[in-house]
Amino acid sequence: MNLSKTPSAGNVKRAPLLDLKFEEKDDPQNPGDGIWMIPSYGNMGVVETEQGLVVVDVPMGPFIAKTIKRLHNTFGAPVHTIFLTHGHADHAFCLNPLFEYNEKQGGPPPRVIAQRNILKRFNRYRMLQGFNDHINREQFAVPEGISAFPLPDRNPDITFDGNLSTRVGGIDFHAYHAEGETDDHLWVWVPEKKAVFSGDLLIWTFPNVGNPFKVQRYTLEWAEGLEAIVAKQPEILIPGHGPVLQGRDRIRKICLTVSSALRYLHDEVVKRLNAGMGYEDILHDIEFLPEWSQKDYLVPRYGCPTFVIHGILRQYTGWYDGNPSNLFAPKKSEIAREVTGLVGAEKMAVHAHQLQSEGRAQMALQFTDMALAAEPEPALRRSLHRLKAELLGSLGDRESSFIARNIYYTGYNREIRLADADPEND
Repeated sequence: MNLSKTPSAGNVKRAPLLDLKFEEKDDPQNPGDGIWMIPSYGNMGVVETEQGLVVVDVPMGPFIAKTIKRLHNTFGAPVHTIFLTHGHADHAFCLNPLFEYNEKQGGPPPRVIAQRNILKRFNRYRMLQGFNDHINREQFAVPEGISAFPLPDRNPDITFDGNLSTRVGGIDFHAYHAEGETDDHLWVWVPEKKAVFSGDLLIWTFPNVGNPFKVQRYTLEWAEGLEAIVAKQPEILIPGHGPVLQGRDRIRKICLTVSSALRYLHDEVVKRLNAGMGYEDILHDIEFLPEWSQKDYLVPRYGCPTFVIHGILRQYTGWYDGNPSNLFAPKKSEIAREVTGLVGAEKMAVHAHQLQSEGRAQMALQFTDMALAAEPEPALRRSLHRLKAELLGSLGDRESSFIARNIYYTGYNREIRLADADPEND
């Protein structure tokens, strides 16, 4: 079972955050009179008014200082109002720097507006900080010693349910609740400027529904939110991530293409549920449309169609998969140990290598796990850990979804550590 060119602990794999395609190096963009976007992770939208700036979203901690500097250099005016499109770290956590910015500008504190569910979200984040640190460390490949989940530094002071309208410096702002990536999501319409601030209803990747680590997200509602944006006939769209969109026809085409992809997956899942098909069969039965990958704003570099299907199933069904054998099933490792006991860990390992040579990495992983569950002798165990690392690394190398890639890479790094830590003799 000796492996040639086996991976070692020095070969740490990590998908960098910048793979999500934002251009923090870009200067503030001015697509219309008094309408701006400061690119970052995530984007900050800005509207100039006679009473001060109206800001939509604030980027996450590592990028906020540069954003504040750009805000000062471009405008040199205080912030009157901040809209938070939703309560994620890259849009809503770093409010204090804007309050400090206002103090330096000699202005009063800004008011902060968000959808009411953001308060429940922030409370949940505070309750589950350790858990969120753990899952974000894996999702975003955050190295040890660096916080993977800082908490929001303050709550908004104005919240609403369905929609909210306000006037700042003679300009009307309308905020609309639209479930999508979160249940507290909103988008902002500025009719005088024919501009929309979409938040993460548009993120220049396949929509991030069904995130493997995170709570419920909303497929049909996401599509409906995009369609509501199109109904306003905007000529400028500032997204939560990605480039500024300009032109009514282009905005309409992109929003409705994303919406139609979401509706297609939603309807295909619902059709199969109504026909009595089970979770696993649905997951493997739906075909993805090849034209999705040909559109840059639908490439699954973050979310992906498979995750969306999981998200729809989780939204509409319980955890029972339709097979009574699994209602009170033993642990998978116990089942694997029984199966491996019938043929032996060596044969399982040989077959896993055969599957690897045939390019069937996903199936090879299943047999590798079964062989490991049997707790084989040290040399074989080390070999299996390295084989699993090779399989996970190869899957990660060719996976386009940032989230999936980091899950594979985290597993790769863990298996290498296990192989190198395994003593030569037990």
